[in-house]
Amino acid sequence: MFGFFSKKKIEVCAPIKGRIMDIVEVQDEVFSAKMMGDGFAVEPESDCITSPCDGRVVLIAGTKHAIAIEKEGVQLLIHIGLDTVELKGEGFTVYVKEGDDVKKGDKLISFDADYIKSQGKPLTTMLVITNMDEKVKSVEKTLKGEDIVMTVEVK
Repeated sequence: MFGFFSKKKIEVCAPIKGRIMDIVEVQDEVFSAKMMGDGFAVEPESDCITSPCDGRVVLIAGTKHAIAIEKEGVQLLIHIGLDTVELKGEGFTVYVKEGDDVKKGDKLISFDADYIKSQGKPLTTMLVITNMDEKVKSVEKTLKGEDIVMTVEVK
């Protein structure tokens, strides 16, 4: 019987090249304790955030340091750096607007890594599912490679 029910799954890729790690390793309790949701983080080796999957842009922080993509009702928040909200948008360039449909790999935001580091802000970039309870049945993480890093089963 189980095979007759189709399960909706979202395959999520890293939004930036770099070393991938579990969210619990992030040096900020808001993320490591999964207060915002489950996910993963990347220590960036580039300065360009791309869409981790096909979806729609549902949020761009006024300070340009965070963006959310929605697919199948699941919201994926990409948060660039730690405490970067304090930079008030300085050092970030956004290439999309809220409501835009995006494809996996589309350029979303670029940032000036040297400037952000000069302000004492780590570049660790998190990808977090912000509506876990409402929309997510399960999360499977591989945490390696640039292909699929996380598979989300939708409720």
